[in-house]
Amino acid sequence: MNTPITAYAQLAPGGALTRTTLPERAAPEGHDVDVEVHHCSVCHSDVHLLDGDWGAQAMPFVPGHEVIGRVVRRGPLAPHAEGALVGVGWQAGACGRCHACTTQREHLCTGGKLRTCVGRHGGFATSLRVDGRFAFALPAALDPSVAAPLLCAGLTVFSPLERFAVGPGTRVGVVGLGGLGHLAVRFASALGATVVAFDPDLTKTPFAKQLGASDLVDAMGALPTNAVDVLLVTTHASLPWTRWMSVLDLEGTLCLIGVPAAPLTVSVDPLLDEQKKVTGSVIGSPATMRRMLELSAAKGVEPIIERLPLDRAQEAVTRVREGRARLRVVLDVAG
Repeated sequence: MNTPITAYAQLAPGGALTRTTLPERAAPEGHDVDVEVHHCSVCHSDVHLLDGDWGAQAMPFVPGHEVIGRVVRRGPLAPHAEGALVGVGWQAGACGRCHACTTQREHLCTGGKLRTCVGRHGGFATSLRVDGRFAFALPAALDPSVAAPLLCAGLTVFSPLERFAVGPGTRVGVVGLGGLGHLAVRFASALGATVVAFDPDLTKTPFAKQLGASDLVDAMGALPTNAVDVLLVTTHASLPWTRWMSVLDLEGTLCLIGVPAAPLTVSVDPLLDEQKKVTGSVIGSPATMRRMLELSAAKGVEPIIERLPLDRAQEAVTRVREGRARLRVVLDVAG
């Protein structure tokens, strides 16, 4: 007998999350797997989706895309056995045929990228379905009750560090010490870089150094010049971008991780005279995900979290929306 799925869903645009029952799915086909959700983190992207910032969602809308759970059913081509402990992030599938997919950049798929909680039910539920090629085996050294935020937030900050070949001798700046920023500092430090954090709250200085930063600079005060090679901007705030370009050394790179509310405007002078670059980054490829999880296990990189049960999902979302979360909130669902 099929078991109904319990979920916390938005039933109307702008509405609160409500406990609801979703019909069980037919048996998975192809590469698909059904994952029994054990833990699901609340990402700020979930808040954007719930608030309609990124367009209307099909109702009922079940958020959640930082998931840890076990495979309970599998299609005949799925890469995981039933019972496997896996993590699922923002991406639930890709076309497998476009140029991005055939060059191991599936996260940039142009032929049919699937998102875990957009157009399908996400992880604020007892079960979800994804392409098994986008469900990732967890290294044994990772604590599954803590690891959920790594599947999106962790990948999102690790991916550009890997792309820019960050390592010993690289100077990395991280703007913002929130849910993304604290992981960016930890990963950059684990890769051997010298890390400087920027935040308006200087009482966070001991915390920044505990994470692995050499110093915390007041983001609202005088900024150092030519101080870093890579600057990861993890805040969603719209900043005076030309001013922040001065923090970069020659040929340095400013990378957007957060999504500013307003279009980015920057002087052409640092782009021409100093050959500095502005780019952005979203999630990462499956191969990058695996390397991120392996590094996390090897170096003990974990997110700082607080926990709530699934039936307090609305409270968790409110805490994230209002900036009151202890960096990341993880919902305990089962397991």
